[in-house]
Amino acid sequence: VPVSAHTKEGISQLLEMIILTAEVLELKANDKRMARGLVIEARLDKGRGPVATILVQKGTLKVGDHLAIGASNGKVRAMLDHNGDRLKTAGPSTPVEILGLNSVPDAGEIVVATETDKEAKTISDAYIEQGKEKLLAETKSKKLSLDGLFSQIQAGNIKELNLIIKADVQGSVQAVQQSLVKLSNEEVAVRIIHGGVGAINESDVSLASASNAIIIGFNIRPDNMAKEIADREEVDIRLYRVIYDAIEDIENAMK
Repeated sequence: VPVSAHTKEGISQLLEMIILTAEVLELKANDKRMARGLVIEARLDKGRGPVATILVQKGTLKVGDHLAIGASNGKVRAMLDHNGDRLKTAGPSTPVEILGLNSVPDAGEIVVATETDKEAKTISDAYIEQGKEKLLAETKSKKLSLDGLFSQIQAGNIKELNLIIKADVQGSVQAVQQSLVKLSNEEVAVRIIHGGVGAINESDVSLASASNAIIIGFNIRPDNMAKEIADREEVDIRLYRVIYDAIEDIENAMK
């Protein structure tokens, strides 16, 4: 179905086709089980803390349910629909915004509802442990090429550009990171030393100062303390609202 978000062409036909396809393929979900779903987007809200927009795929999610989402976990404190109205339950194919997590999960993470808080924490801890092991394995396999890269950097053949990325939502952090790392070439290696959701803070500036990095802020601003320290330490903070402007600036800096 040809669609355009700009002109709204084909949106109603697309929805009709999805419903028709679901009927023909007899796609069904069990709403009587513990909920499972996916994170569509996540962000850090100033007044409400970590907020995740999730799509329930199986089961029914209820206020008070315990959740494990990748490295994050928590209890559903409140659930809101797309109009901002509060919900008590959400069945399959329902997108909802949830509050009550201990940290901002990654977009695309699997959401698992559990019977107890302990179970949710166990799943999150196992995920964090797996992540560490995976990172160690990747580091070992990359060690040879990294050693080569570092010797090239020290020899002055390759320059290194360290970046810290902060954005308003998790999806933007990932998109900016992927776009900027792709700019690496034979002469300049782009390294993302930290990426996170929320305003640029004091620890971001301290990290940038220690590692000689540039801070890229996407749809956010530095807090007052961070601004003061950045001015004092001469840390370069670049703020953007359009991803292509950031790419262009980094390309120019590399040149």
